[in-house]
Amino acid sequence: MKNKFSIGQMSRLNNVSIKTLRYYDEIGLFRPYEVDLASGCRYYLIEQFKELEIILYLKMMGVPLKDIKKQLENRSLDDFISILENVRRITREKIEILKRIEQGLLTRVTELESTKNDTSIGKPYIEHLDSYNIIQVNKKVGSLKEFETELRQLKTHNEHIAPIVIGNIGYLVNIEERRNKESSYDGIFLLVDQKMHMQMDSMTPIDGGDFAIIRWREKKDEDRKYIEKLLRFIKVHNYQTEGPIYIRKIVDGIISNHSEEWLKEIRIKVNQLTPY
Repeated sequence: MKNKFSIGQMSRLNNVSIKTLRYYDEIGLFRPYEVDLASGCRYYLIEQFKELEIILYLKMMGVPLKDIKKQLENRSLDDFISILENVRRITREKIEILKRIEQGLLTRVTELESTKNDTSIGKPYIEHLDSYNIIQVNKKVGSLKEFETELRQLKTHNEHIAPIVIGNIGYLVNIEERRNKESSYDGIFLLVDQKMHMQMDSMTPIDGGDFAIIRWREKKDEDRKYIEKLLRFIKVHNYQTEGPIYIRKIVDGIISNHSEEWLKEIRIKVNQLTPY
C-alpha cells in the first residue's frame, strides 16, 4: 500500500519521536492503522497525518492530552471552539505574567545600571518617589534562618505577583522600637516593581512622597550605624518620619564578587515640618 508509513517514517515526516507515537498509542490518543502481529511494527496511513497535526498543535498550545483525546472521540465544532477559547484565555494569562516579568527586569536593570556611577554613596538625601506597592510580613526576624523561612513562605504565596530577586526584598524596622533591638527586625517586605491593575489583599500600598534615603557599599553589617545617620539627617533638616524603615540589599555577593560594587539602601518616608 503506497500510502502506508512505518512508525519510523511517521516520526521523521512529522518531527515527533517514536517514543511519543508509541505513548499516544498506549493511551488510545493516536493509534496506528495497522500493527503487524508477527513483528509488532506499527503502520499509519497518510490520511492520519492531519489528525496528528491537530494533536501536536493543541499540545503545543498547552491543551492537556486528556482533553485532546476527548475532542477526537467526540468531535464537534462547539467542543473544538471551546478548547481554542480556553487556550486563548490561558495564553492571555501567560502574556500578562510575561509582561510583569519584563517590567520587573527593566526596573532592576535600570536600577543596577544607576548604581555604577552613584555619587551619593554614604550621604543622606531626600528623593520624591511615586507611589508603589509592597508585600509585607510583620513578624520579628532575628536570624538569617528566620528570614529565609519567612521568605520561602512569601515566595510560595506571592511569586506570581512579584518574582523574588536580589534587590526587591529586605527588612523593615519600626522607628519607635529600633533602640531596643540590636540584631532583630520587625518584618520583611517584597517590592512589587510593576503597576498592578487592581489592589490585592496581600499588597500594602506606599503613597508617593518624599523619602529620606542613604546608600552605602556594604562590607559588613552596618545597618544600625546608617539608620542613626539617616535619622540625624532627618532631624537636622526639620523632617518627621512616617512609617517604618525599609532596608534592602541592591547588590551583594550573589550578584558580584567585587565588594566595591556591593550596595545597600535604607529608606523611610518623611514629611517636612512646618516652622513656627
